[in-house]
Amino acid sequence: MVAYKASAVARFLKSPDPDCRAVLVYGPDAGLVSERAVALAATFAGRQQGEAEIVRLDDRDFAEDPARLDIELRTRPMFATAKVVRVTAGNRLDVPSLKAVLAEPFDNALIVEAGNLRPDSGLRKLFEKLGRAAALPCYSDDRDLAGVIDAELADAGLRIDPETKTYLMGRLGADQALSRAEVVKLALYAQGGGSISHEDVEAIVGDAGEIALESFVYAASGGNPGAALRELQRLATAGTAPAAALSALSRHFTQLHRVAATQASGGSLEQAVKALKPRPHFKREPVFLAHCRRWGANRLAHALPLIQETIRRSRRSPDLEGPFAERLVLTLSSKI
Repeated sequence: MVAYKASAVARFLKSPDPDCRAVLVYGPDAGLVSERAVALAATFAGRQQGEAEIVRLDDRDFAEDPARLDIELRTRPMFATAKVVRVTAGNRLDVPSLKAVLAEPFDNALIVEAGNLRPDSGLRKLFEKLGRAAALPCYSDDRDLAGVIDAELADAGLRIDPETKTYLMGRLGADQALSRAEVVKLALYAQGGGSISHEDVEAIVGDAGEIALESFVYAASGGNPGAALRELQRLATAGTAPAAALSALSRHFTQLHRVAATQASGGSLEQAVKALKPRPHFKREPVFLAHCRRWGANRLAHALPLIQETIRRSRRSPDLEGPFAERLVLTLSSKI
């Protein structure tokens, strides 16, 4: 029927084609895919003259009964006027079989939820070409995240200034559903205060483990092995695996190198930091800039392979993750 562009999905959700009976919702953001599938299910259910039953199917259902989808699409529920069938795409959702099922008329609506699909994906091509169907790509961006923040805080009667909003966006993750949950939690915390502050965001969005990770990577890039090793031990005591600390260190040094390389090529350190996603905490930015200047692009370029090699060795020998991480901290401190 139609291969929608990501920019057109919001319009489709507000007013789907009346003839559309089957929709594929796909993309790398599982939370956004789920949110849009829920919205579509509500829209399809609202078209009915009465109650509509929502049926959820996945690989377990198809393993028990390969014909289950065909049955659900073509049978009326006992206690409702129609069905909306939501399917989580998996290994048992066979595209040729699905094509055969959808080739025959069916009364109930179908929503298939999938992860990121290549343009040559059989499932994606099926919904893009099939009559009475649509394929909706879901790729979140800063506008989506900003819209989530604005909507949830407006509902709570709270304001947020642009700088704090930027900081909040940097603290939120890539999953829109999880991000929405964090914003709702933040709104409850700040209820009655009238506005959201940096301190509110710092207190609620992200946990103590995240703060400890941040302290660890800054101690390591600051050439303070004693503090870095203490934070590493603190993380281990809290149940954070050394692998998580190494991954955080890799991200931190990658950002340092990106900013330092911008300066080396004649750009502005300050502007390069502003372009980072996520951007460092405003209280950390002066330290971040100082570490960029202290290391320089060349030494950071040599530090990154050391970190990646430690990560590789840790994956091969998980029992030695801790010692490998400690050795890396000492090695980095000798390079600065």
